[in-house]
Amino acid sequence: MEMSKHETLWLQSEGEKMLMDLGVKHRDYVIDFGCGEGRYTIPLSKIVGKEGCVYAVECDENAMAILQERLPLFSTTDAIKFLKIDDLEITTTISDKTIDSIFVFDVLQYIQDWDLLFSYFFRVLKPNGIICIYPAAIPHPGDVNIELALSKMEKVGFQYVRSTKFRMMHNVDMVDDIVYSFCLK
Repeated sequence: MEMSKHETLWLQSEGEKMLMDLGVKHRDYVIDFGCGEGRYTIPLSKIVGKEGCVYAVECDENAMAILQERLPLFSTTDAIKFLKIDDLEITTTISDKTIDSIFVFDVLQYIQDWDLLFSYFFRVLKPNGIICIYPAAIPHPGDVNIELALSKMEKVGFQYVRSTKFRMMHNVDMVDDIVYSFCLK
């Protein structure tokens, strides 16, 4: 399990700083939707601690296996619940209004039904909760139309709060890019 120096540093400390700037706190319940290899799941788990929970949601079993290998190096599994997703089957797994924040980082381009996804998020998010979307502006398969995402989020009942530029992980690289934050109307 080879990792670059900047990826190791990200998982050790830099990721936590960014996620706390986005509002994540100790004891929070969080969804990392499309968690991949855990570049955000691991720092999230360190912030929320054993009294919180990170739902690591992913459809790629290989990525989940890598996350599970990395986890003992940087955090504990006490705060993480692993969920495999196929066509939003997690809709009955997480109770209504129990989630403090949801992270949808570099994954919207793979989701066919945004309306269904955003409606699900509306159901599980607490009234003061936040959703953070990172559409990954750097080129890769399937661009995300952030204006369309904003429009669909508003239709479901979310309100745009802010966009913030961060130095952050994207795949195995550090990039400067924008995260969009939303709350319930």
